[in-house]
Amino acid sequence: MKYKKIPDIIEAITFDEFIEYGRKNTDNIVDGMPWSFEYNGHSVTHETNERYLISVPEGFCNFTPKHMLITGIQGDIYPCKIDIFNKTYELAE
Repeated sequence: MKYKKIPDIIEAITFDEFIEYGRKNTDNIVDGMPWSFEYNGHSVTHETNERYLISVPEGFCNFTPKHMLITGIQGDIYPCKIDIFNKTYELAE
């Protein structure tokens, strides 16, 4: 059988937007980088300037500049590689 994806509207941010969100939402800044903060109810920890660890029910996910961070229709968050994101999603009006 074949299936198609139901058209849903999701939210997504780039790594740079995520860093800016962190800077605005924490006082825990080290060398200009947000060190720990919360994003949509998930705790976020700085691992390197190019990688953050985000707590999810399954454990932790890595978010890097090579990803978009998606917030799904049920509030779940997960990284998606930019090339796959661009093939899967288009900007909603």
